[in-house]
Amino acid sequence: MAPEQPAVVDTHNHYWQVGTDDLYWLDDPTHPVLGQDYLPPDLKPHMDAVGVAQSVIVQASHAWKDQLAYLEMAETYDYVTGVIAWVDLEAPDLGDRVDELAANRWFRGVRAGAEDQVDTAWLARDDVRRGIGTVLSRGHVVELLVKTPHLPHVPLIARENEGGRLVVDHLAKPPFETPEMAVWQERFLALAPYEHLRIKISGLLVECPTSPTTDTIRAAVDPVLDSFPIERLIWGSDWPVALLAAGYEETFEQVTGALDRLSADERAAVLGGNAREFYSLA
Repeated sequence: MAPEQPAVVDTHNHYWQVGTDDLYWLDDPTHPVLGQDYLPPDLKPHMDAVGVAQSVIVQASHAWKDQLAYLEMAETYDYVTGVIAWVDLEAPDLGDRVDELAANRWFRGVRAGAEDQVDTAWLARDDVRRGIGTVLSRGHVVELLVKTPHLPHVPLIARENEGGRLVVDHLAKPPFETPEMAVWQERFLALAPYEHLRIKISGLLVECPTSPTTDTIRAAVDPVLDSFPIERLIWGSDWPVALLAAGYEETFEQVTGALDRLSADERAAVLGGNAREFYSLA
């Protein structure tokens, strides 16, 4: 009998309530897609439809109360099995804040949003690097929300935190269907030597200007599969932001379709096994 494959884990879900949560990125609260409330029960039927068993929350707010709400969601819904929260990496009380969150069994780490900063060299700042080191030294995950202009600073973070649990979200948002793909590829593949750095294949269809399909995203996924070992790759949907391009089921099919060159065991690792080990999920 073939061994049972690991459960599929969606490592990138956002949950929010408009008008209640601190949605710093939402310019238009009446947006037809993003201006709606999204909570775990809204996603669960779609997870079931494609065989996804677990959801990991990634912060969509900077408010402390919202970080606590994410942890409460994980307590409430048994399919929510981890939380990547937000803390101010530049704050003098960062360590205390992280320790407070870490007292909850569902906390897994924090996200560093370089994309949210005007300064493209934000990651290279001394105080930010200190903050990232503080989180990693406590054994937690740091997810890096970066794009092509930020990628030159990621190796510095990786070198300074050898063995730290680092992740680059969304393949650093490849600029599909533009001449900038060559720059993205050169900078992204330069991350290959840092074995402790994980790569999240997520949120890709929304980066496609005209053709959000498997064929389009292969321009990024194929070089990553060529250059990074399978054990460093994890999958996430980026729901509900992903709804800007396609529904959950179609997103799953289109993105995982780009993994069709993998063996069954390799695919199972990317879709769940690697995430369960990396995030220490139950």
